[in-house]
Amino acid sequence: MPLRGKIVLTLFVVVLAVETVCRRYAPTSRFYLGWKKTFEAIGAVWTAVLLSVVYVVSVGIINLANRLLGKDPLDRAIGAEPTFWRPHEPNPLGPKAAVRHQF
Repeated sequence: MPLRGKIVLTLFVVVLAVETVCRRYAPTSRFYLGWKKTFEAIGAVWTAVLLSVVYVVSVGIINLANRLLGKDPLDRAIGAEPTFWRPHEPNPLGPKAAVRHQF
């Protein structure tokens, strides 16, 4: 096993052991409360980083696909018109069915 693997494994075992012992025998000690706050802060930072990466990647892929396909979901090419109402096709099942099945 490479040295960095040994270091990571050792840190994992130490953190797991300290967490287990403190949670079992000293759940209200000052050391354990500080320990929890430290790891909660680390977790908050990593949560923000990971969620930001997921958001940027997912929105970036959708944006790239829309640009490659030439789609504009916001329809920004529309010019000034007296009304922005879009005509639509009536429901082929009739008005009563349109009321019951709107979407």
